[in-house]
Formats: sequence, C-alpha cells, structure tokens
Amino acid sequence: MNKLYTEMHKILKPCECPPYKLEYFDIDKKNFGAMLQGISPGKYTRLMRGGEVIMSDTDMEKRTNREFVMNAYGDVLIGGLGIGLILMAIQEKEDIRTITVLEKSKKVIKMIESQLPLNKKTKIIQADVFKWEPSEQVRFNTVYMDIWTCINQKIYYNEMLPLIEKYQQYLDSKDPNKLITCWCEYEAEHNIRI
Repeated sequence: MNKLYTEMHKILKPCECPPYKLEYFDIDKKNFGAMLQGISPGKYTRLMRGGEVIMSDTDMEKRTNREFVMNAYGDVLIGGLGIGLILMAIQEKEDIRTITVLEKSKKVIKMIESQLPLNKKTKIIQADVFKWEPSEQVRFNTVYMDIWTCINQKIYYNEMLPLIEKYQQYLDSKDPNKLITCWCEYEAEHNIRI
C-alpha cells in the first residue's frame, strides 16, 4: 500500500502560517495507541490548525484514501488539499488528464503548493467546495471530497450527501465508469470508527 504514496517529509519542510502549522512527528514502538489504530512506527508529516490535526500521512490516512487513489482517472476534482498526499499519489497516473483541487484556506495553499512538485495536469483553486461553481462546460470523471477531520452520520447527511448531489451534475454523463465519493463515506454513513 505505501508504494502508492510519497513520504511527505521528504518533500515538505515544516512551516507555519497561523493558525496552521506543518510539522514532522514520530511514532515509536512504544506508542501502542497508534499501533492499535494501524499506524506503524515511523516519521510522519501533519498539518495542524491550532491543536487539531487537519491531515497527516499516517497509515490510517493512506488506508482510508487508498480506494480513491486506485480508482481515480480522467479529469479529477478533489475537495481539500491537505498536505498533498492524495495529489502526489495520483498526479503521475497515465490515465489522469487533469486534476483540479479546491482548497478553502489561502494559508494552506501558501504553505503547501509551493513545496509540492506539481506537474502540468494539476491546478489548485482557492475555493469553498460548498460554494464553488465550475464553468458550464467543465465535466469530471472522478470527484472526491476530503475536507473532514472526523466523520459521523451527521457529517454524512448534512455535508457529504449535499456535496455528492451538488457535484453529480458535473460528472461526465457519457462516462459509464464515472465516480463520485467522499473520504470515509461508508464509515460516516454507518457511524463506524476509523
């Protein structure tokens, strides 16, 4: 699984743009709590807002984003930049033509975008996924929303389903394999802990 992903500490350098902070952290063999969550010992990178982890490159993040990474193709829309983990995992895929990333925070874009080795396929737009409207002719094959730090049924019904409904109209209607999903959508719907 980890071969899909870049070790983000090899790309990103710690920085801060309050209230956001990009930092490294270590999980050692004595951290049984992390291991119970399926996070192996190692060096990781995380984006923090205050005391809250926005995104990291731990095994949990890699595992819960794996299905999207494996199935993304064509013209892709991603809601949420985070540390760029997902973006780095898909931008070199031959079957991906374009990647549009929507990120609400200018500060997160400022901290992350300049450090990522982005290719010509990728465009990052400062926008709120709940308000952004692409131009009429834009269509996507794959849409993925990854803007939550935790999930539950309330988020599933109040945020995930409305986003799916909003962006379904921008899927390529001629594509029988089009895909629209959210991070941990199934777990949120069924109130399953990740």
